[in-house]
Amino acid sequence: MASAIWDTVLSISEYIPLISAPPKNRHIHHHHTASAPSLLTSAPDMRLFAISLGAYGSHKLRDNLSISERRRLAFETGNRYHLIHSLGLVAACRSTYPKVTAAIFLGGIILFCGPCYHYAITGREESRQVTPLGGILLILGWLSLCL
Repeated sequence: MASAIWDTVLSISEYIPLISAPPKNRHIHHHHTASAPSLLTSAPDMRLFAISLGAYGSHKLRDNLSISERRRLAFETGNRYHLIHSLGLVAACRSTYPKVTAAIFLGGIILFCGPCYHYAITGREESRQVTPLGGILLILGWLSLCL
């Protein structure tokens, strides 16, 4: 988990200078790197993953009486945000800085939804400390679409 967080932070920080100096005209910047295709094509994978996890949660968590209502709600919240922000990944392809926007959304999904899923399934709360950072990244992802 820690290495995934660190990799996300490094990926996002690599593009921060691009965010601070938006172009005067609305031109989409494409930088040819190996990571760009994997970020921009991750949207269908993320939607599929969100739908699969939603099906898992609705069948496994709903019927398990040892799972508290709080954990069920955490799962539902994580799944809803996962699916909604996967659509942000689709929209990232049309943004001025598609790789930056996709990286921000992907980081937000991992850091917000991941801990929600982890807590709901395991009952362990230590990973929930990064959830606010994930929420901030999700907000920044939508703001990045406005650039």
